[in-house]
Amino acid sequence: MDAVPVVLLMGDPYRCERALAERDQALRAADPAIERQARFADEVDAAAFDMELQSTPLFALGRHFVVRSVEKARKPKLWAELAAKGLPTSTFLSFVASPDVKSSHPLVKACAARDAVVVLPAPPARSVTQTARGVLGEYGLRPSAAAVEDLVARTGGDLLAIASEGRKLRAFAGTAEIGPTTIASLVFPGSEPTVYPFFDRLGERDLRASLRALDDLRDDAGRILGGAVRHLARLAMLRVLLDRRVPQAEMVGLVSLPDWLLRRLLAQAKRFRLEEAVAALDLGVRLDTEVKSGGRAAFDALLELVLAVTSSPPAAARG
Repeated sequence: MDAVPVVLLMGDPYRCERALAERDQALRAADPAIERQARFADEVDAAAFDMELQSTPLFALGRHFVVRSVEKARKPKLWAELAAKGLPTSTFLSFVASPDVKSSHPLVKACAARDAVVVLPAPPARSVTQTARGVLGEYGLRPSAAAVEDLVARTGGDLLAIASEGRKLRAFAGTAEIGPTTIASLVFPGSEPTVYPFFDRLGERDLRASLRALDDLRDDAGRILGGAVRHLARLAMLRVLLDRRVPQAEMVGLVSLPDWLLRRLLAQAKRFRLEEAVAALDLGVRLDTEVKSGGRAAFDALLELVLAVTSSPPAAARG
């Protein structure tokens, strides 16, 4: 990245951090003694910071100021005025904004006026898995396809979180080859547990794992049941497509799912014969109707569905 005085990086957090690191590296290559100072726009008085920027650094040291949380700035117009000014020699300013910041934000407009905005959008959902593999590869890791998909699911596809987990895996895995077992033992969701692991275990027809995942949840049983029914409907639809020998490339367009999620659901759909998938869906709809009509306790109905769907051991995958 060229060593321009001011730049605004906005978009995907991981890509912004990569671009910021490249800018910092370029500045250090030109001036190894350059200082880097971080600020947060919602914690700093813009007028006081402006005075600091315009002051001449002691001992002629170069300075690189990084200002984060631009979207939270309390007085955005003052920040816009600051960004429009010239800077002393060897002083550089990098703003970092979340993807939520709007193009109408005063600071964005000010930086755009001096052609200093770098927009770094997140990769398309369908390419997140491939991008995640590349991120892990930067740490010398060689994950299996299943491991990458599991990591993407656990992090919600957040590339910054994936990079953080990559550093941890490199430090603690003890091997460059990474499989699902390693992901399960070292990677933990960084937020409230979601229902999706439960849906996946149900689709895999794994009774013990389904009950463990269910025990982690604190959501309403009725909502979980409704979500499980929708999950089973997806699996039944995919089972129909499999039986009709529809190529996977065509399925992507038919079901409107990211490629990584389609592969995950197809693996589950192959655990069912068509009649089993239809029967599971039929039972789920009936139980959901009973719950909504007040004829059955939601948790009892959910447990019955889990037991019915997982009543037989997971069958070998059927094409």
